Amino acid sequence: SALRRLLDSTYNAWCNFRSAFRRATGHESTAPYESLDATAALRLFSAPKYATAIFRLIYCTLSCTGALILFRSADFWPIYVGGKPTSSTKNCWDLSGTIAIGSLDSDFDHMNVALRFFFLAQASYQVHSLFFHIVSMILLLTYGRKKDGAIVSMKSSMRSYLRPLVEHFITLCLIFGAYIFSGLRRLGAVVMFTLEFSSIFLQILQICINSPDNSILRRPRVISVVHRYVVLPIFIYCRFLVFPKFWYSAAFESEEWLDQIEKAFMPGSALVLYIFFNGLIMLIFGLNLVFFRRLLFHPLLNEMASQKMNVSRSRSFCQ
Repeated sequence: SALRRLLDSTYNAWCNFRSAFRRATGHESTAPYESLDATAALRLFSAPKYATAIFRLIYCTLSCTGALILFRSADFWPIYVGGKPTSSTKNCWDLSGTIAIGSLDSDFDHMNVALRFFFLAQASYQVHSLFFHIVSMILLLTYGRKKDGAIVSMKSSMRSYLRPLVEHFITLCLIFGAYIFSGLRRLGAVVMFTLEFSSIFLQILQICINSPDNSILRRPRVISVVHRYVVLPIFIYCRFLVFPKFWYSAAFESEEWLDQIEKAFMPGSALVLYIFFNGLIMLIFGLNLVFFRRLLFHPLLNEMASQKMNVSRSRSFCQ
C-alpha cells in the first residue's frame, strides 16, 4: 500500500542519515574512539560546540540590541542596564496594570506590544534549546552505549545535559509566568536582558576555546585575556551586582501591587505568586553561583595555566 511504501522510504532514509545525524550532534566519531588520543578526541567535539556558541552569540546579541532599542527609554528600564537616570524598577509595579486577559491588562506605558514580541522571541529560543537538550539526551541513551554498557559520547554522563535542561526549564517557567502579569512582564524583560548580556561574552569565550587550532582566537594569551578581563568582570556585574536588585524589586517594591492582586483574586493568591516568582529568582541566582564556580575553575583554562607554569619553570631551570 501507499502507507507501507511511505514508511519503508522513511525508515531507509533514517538508516542512511542516522550516522551523519549522530556525528552532527556529537554522539559518534568518524573513527573508533579507542584509536583517538585525548587531543584528537577533544578537537573532534569542538566543532559542534563552536557552531553552537556562534548561534547563541548571534541570538543574544540581536536580543539585547532589540531590547535596548525598544525599552531603553522606558520608565521601568533602570540606568544600570542602559536606561534613563530617572528610570526605576519601581515603575514596573504600576497599579493600573493587572493580568493579560482582555481589558484587564492596562497598557499604562504603551510597551505591551513590544513586550509581547520580546517575550515571544525569548520563549521560542528557550523552547528550541530545551528540546535540543532533550533530543541529545535521547540520542545518548539510545546510541551512546557499547555492548559492555560503557557510554560512548562527548559527554561522560547525563549530568552534563541535566544542568542546562534545568536552566531552560526554569527560564521558561519565569517567561510564561511573568508574561501573564503586567508588572512582572516588565521586570522579566529587564532580567532576561541582563542575563543575556553576560551570556554574550560567555559565548565569545566558548568560541575562543573551541576555535580551530590555527586561529588567533585559540591562542592561550587571547583566551586568558578574554576570560580574566572581559568575561569574569561582566559576569560578576550582571549576575551578582545587578541581578540581586531585581530580586529586591520583586520582593519589596511589589508590595502594593501584590495587595491589589490579593483584592482582585482569591485570598492567598498574592502569597502564592510571591513565593513562586521569588523562588524562581533564587533558583536562577543559585545556578549563577554554579556557573561562576565552573567559570573560575574551567578545566581547559586550568590546563593552560598549568602548561604555562611548567614552561616558566623549565626556562628558569635552563637559565
